[in-house]
Amino acid sequence: MRNSQDSDDNNEIDHGINDHLTPLSEGINRLLHRLGSPNIDTVSGVFGLWKELVGEQVAQHASPVKLDRGRLLIEVDDPAWATHMKFLERDICTSLSHVTGTTISGIDVWVKSGRANT
Repeated sequence: MRNSQDSDDNNEIDHGINDHLTPLSEGINRLLHRLGSPNIDTVSGVFGLWKELVGEQVAQHASPVKLDRGRLLIEVDDPAWATHMKFLERDICTSLSHVTGTTISGIDVWVKSGRANT
């Protein structure tokens, strides 16, 4: 049989533990910051909403790879898409900046075959 003292002790223990818990997003944001990466909202906006932001046709040929200091590295499957992405750069940067709340200043494009086109 439990007495009221046991119940009070357990509540104090639970309460003490909960006081030290922080949301997972805070821990992830600290880690991302140490790695020099933008916060989780920015990362999830760029990588998680890519298809919705650029459209299905573009997303079939181009994928975001890395966001570093406001520049987005995009990998494409064909050199023609590298050229096309440079034409779309302003629209992509504007859309991503609006959705993430972080300034995306430009894109760099990498063709999967190993040739860079920036």
